[in-house]
Amino acid sequence: MGIMSRPKSVLKPFSEKVMARIRTHDRLQFYEGPVRSGKTQSSLMSLVAYIQMHDVTTGMMSGNTVGSVIRNCIKPRWGFLDLCPKSRLIDSKGSMQIIVPTDHGEVTIYLFGASDSASDDPLRGLTLDFWYADEITKHHLNFVNEAMARLAAAEDPLMIWTSNPENPQLPLYVDYTDRFHAMSPEEKEAFGGYHEFHFTLEDNPIMTEAKIKKLALSYSGAEYDRKILGKRCVQEGLVYPDIDDRYFRPLDPGDVDVRYCAIDFGTDHATVMLFGGIYRGNKRDWRIVSEYYDKGSNKTTYDYYVDFLGECEALGVDPTKVTVAIDPAAKVLRIEFMKHGISVVKAKNDVLNGINFTRTGIYNGLLSFGDASKFKHLKQEFGTYAWDEKKAQTGVDAVIKQNDDAVDALRYFAYTFVRPVSGMTA
Repeated sequence: MGIMSRPKSVLKPFSEKVMARIRTHDRLQFYEGPVRSGKTQSSLMSLVAYIQMHDVTTGMMSGNTVGSVIRNCIKPRWGFLDLCPKSRLIDSKGSMQIIVPTDHGEVTIYLFGASDSASDDPLRGLTLDFWYADEITKHHLNFVNEAMARLAAAEDPLMIWTSNPENPQLPLYVDYTDRFHAMSPEEKEAFGGYHEFHFTLEDNPIMTEAKIKKLALSYSGAEYDRKILGKRCVQEGLVYPDIDDRYFRPLDPGDVDVRYCAIDFGTDHATVMLFGGIYRGNKRDWRIVSEYYDKGSNKTTYDYYVDFLGECEALGVDPTKVTVAIDPAAKVLRIEFMKHGISVVKAKNDVLNGINFTRTGIYNGLLSFGDASKFKHLKQEFGTYAWDEKKAQTGVDAVIKQNDDAVDALRYFAYTFVRPVSGMTA
């Protein structure tokens, strides 16, 4: 069977530089580069070629979650199923697998999530010929350690890792890739070969100059360096730099379908509610229309329910038609709102991914705000909410947990409501 069979659309050719990378089959290949640089597609092409050319039977693909590896690598246009169209994605007794027909028999690829400390447990006892890791920098090191051991008996093993650049002190870099990169030629030969392939946006044949310029406007600071320039760098300074009055625009609340509210609930800190929705029917244009902020009043959960009703009345919206995302730790407030018939969900509290999505959404115009005079506290926090530089030196991206109530509510709003409804990703 051929390595690839083209669907109706045309796969634009990579440069000879990228094709040389695809043809490389050293034991470990690390594809690193900014978003939309072509690293995922080219690394998958290398994997398909390896499977067809080697007498292998069993491998695995891993990601932050099983769902993310399916979404990023298997089902999208020119993902694995397109590049190897006779392959099948199946659910075998709760285990997601890809069955790949080849001239030397069927190959089974197991799918695993790899983000938590117990994710290595399902690997124990497996014997693998190859391993493809999507977003390797999000993998727990327990999983990485065990996965490498699963290939120890393979005759001609292959490991392919992909990632956007991250903090240069990340343990994966320090414990693995930096060490492999520093090996002598003799050590690399004994290891089976190691290559780091650093991609740029220009390596992707579909990324025109105009597309690159447009994408660059979505990022700033360290995220610009990582996702546009493809550099490993430390998150430092403000989390939301350069958010000024350009992002706050007077509007008629009647132009916004205010169906969403996010609440960061505080007992020893402020309680914040942010209300907003889709602007003039455009799912790619969301507006936050009002901010409620209360600190030090010793209000009860019922008091906050009453204040929620008051905010809805001021905005002219029916509170029973507003879905409220509440801080997942605030069970008592969720129960209070639900008791009165309000539609409540737990806010999605993935801090770093939530920040990245919120920040990108603001910079690319997906999310903006009403009149600046109505957002005193949110504006103040934009000017103080910062990365923890001490933790950054240990490879950890983390924020300083102070003066963050309004920006937390904003993150809940964006990641819980805007992301799934708009279909946009960071």
